[in-house]
Amino acid sequence: MTKTDPRPGTAAAHRPHHRLVRTSRLGAVAGCALGALMLLAGGCTATAQPPAGDDGPRVLPAPGMLADARAAQSSAPVAHTRAGDPIPALSLTPQLMYQLLAAEIAAQRGQVDDAAVTYLSLARETRDPRVARRATELALAERSLEHALPAAQLWHELAPESPIASQTIESLWMTTGRFAQAEPLLRARLARARAEHKLPETYDRIARTLARSSDASAGLAMLERLAAPDASEPAARLALAGVAQAAGDVSRAAAEAEAALQLDPANEQAAILAARYVAQTPRGVDGAVAMLRAYLEREPKAIEARFALARLLNAGGSQDAAREQFEIALKQEPDSPPILLSLAQLAYQMKQPQVAEDYLRRYLGLPDSVQRDDSPALLFLGQIAEDAGRNDEAIKWYSRVGRGEQFLPALTRRAVLMAKTGHVEEARALLRNTSVPSGRERVQLTTAEAAVLREAGREQEAYDLLAAALQRLPENPDLLYDHAMAAERLDRLDVTEANLRKLIELRPDNAHAYNALGYTFADRGLRLDEAQELIGKALELSPDDAQILDSMGWVLFRRGQTDAAIDYLQKAWHRMPEAEIGAHLGEALWQAGRVDEARRVWNEAAANDPENRVLKETVARLRADR
Repeated sequence: MTKTDPRPGTAAAHRPHHRLVRTSRLGAVAGCALGALMLLAGGCTATAQPPAGDDGPRVLPAPGMLADARAAQSSAPVAHTRAGDPIPALSLTPQLMYQLLAAEIAAQRGQVDDAAVTYLSLARETRDPRVARRATELALAERSLEHALPAAQLWHELAPESPIASQTIESLWMTTGRFAQAEPLLRARLARARAEHKLPETYDRIARTLARSSDASAGLAMLERLAAPDASEPAARLALAGVAQAAGDVSRAAAEAEAALQLDPANEQAAILAARYVAQTPRGVDGAVAMLRAYLEREPKAIEARFALARLLNAGGSQDAAREQFEIALKQEPDSPPILLSLAQLAYQMKQPQVAEDYLRRYLGLPDSVQRDDSPALLFLGQIAEDAGRNDEAIKWYSRVGRGEQFLPALTRRAVLMAKTGHVEEARALLRNTSVPSGRERVQLTTAEAAVLREAGREQEAYDLLAAALQRLPENPDLLYDHAMAAERLDRLDVTEANLRKLIELRPDNAHAYNALGYTFADRGLRLDEAQELIGKALELSPDDAQILDSMGWVLFRRGQTDAAIDYLQKAWHRMPEAEIGAHLGEALWQAGRVDEARRVWNEAAANDPENRVLKETVARLRADR
């Protein structure tokens, strides 16, 4: 089902939260543990300084709403008080050594949250800012606000002169809406930035954090106070624009960005942002396009602005004009990886897979001197081959994707295709034998293995696998969702409902949880009032999601409101023309007597996914009834 079983590797398979993909920054277990011990061993010396050349334990990359807090630390040395402020003279007891080793081993095994808790406890006990920093790093890596906030507060308390500690707690306070606490620190930081001529990067960091705040409107009010002395600074106006956009005030965002462009007419970032915001105002895409064309007449070599123009043209349906802009950019920079990748994406959208493949092969054939990441192109080539039914070729492309952001999506698709070609146990072994540095990634491999079992028709085994994983991690959102869907396929609706309600309780902003539960009821004709209420809540949280629009159309159809259902289903179909949405839209059109339209939608859906079970069953049932 579309609502309950998004296929791995497709856009639908990605949950509303960002999946965490980490590099192996921690290194080997022994190396991590020894690094932590050396850190404290340095604090036990007479000088109480870290060993020469030791920059302390490394932070794991952290995505999403905490990214700015992590970014403030990523390349900085270990936190310490200013010269003359003593670091506690610790006694490196066997018990302390054991706890440090245990925490680092836990982190290496993916139990990062447990390691963060241990480090926070040790920081409170030892009062050592370096231990508090490590607790903060681990909590940020695990995206745990519950542990990151107290750890960062303690770190800042123990190292009040550390700019890294200050920026980290500032970011966390802004993210969680604690503006009264953050404002004095931010005011001081901006004063330093003015003195050091670093206002652009400082305003940029503050704005990106405030845009992810739990209360962007209050964040905007605070930023207005902070930015009052800098009204003539383009960076300040752009920061106000970004936070205004996050607060839902698009007109204010456009006005601030245009003001920044007037202050600095050559400012490419201001031109791009102004056009982006103007496109969302009554002036629309045409106004934004006109603005960028005028800018490019003044600055014809502004590649990013040309990219922005091409994307606006593409979004407005002018694909040929968009491609023309990308080609102009490619002539200016013939070895540009982003341009080649963008041209491939545009060709793919225009249903020109061979043209897209040509651009991607050109991308991979760029000289070694051109810095690039081949993984997106390899993943894209795998998807093109898979769409064409060339599964063996697709597997080869996916197998070439290295460690990084694209690694797990490629590995998952590779395993599912192996199962599809009859190599189920080999696919399971591939997933089980792949080492990953975090518990979150291990969960992803488990859900991928469940997908492999489903591909082989072994639904009960998939259910049991997810149930066992859920016993170990009973509040893991991904496992709750996937186990609920496995239960739904076995008609264990009690388990489906229990899991999804627990997920809603844990993550009340998870639109897909509301949608999945509402769709499960609607698809079976059960509790339709409640189903519509649940889907309505999902639509409030994610109003442009094609699957949720489809769900609303489907529940309205079940309730006999066919005309209203068709409106929602057509919106969903235009946004995402996938087979199950086509099946639903076709059935509603058929019921309304619009038989020719129904057949046309079904034919288009079948061309994209001829083996889709829901589509085949819908068409067979309705044609048989007629």
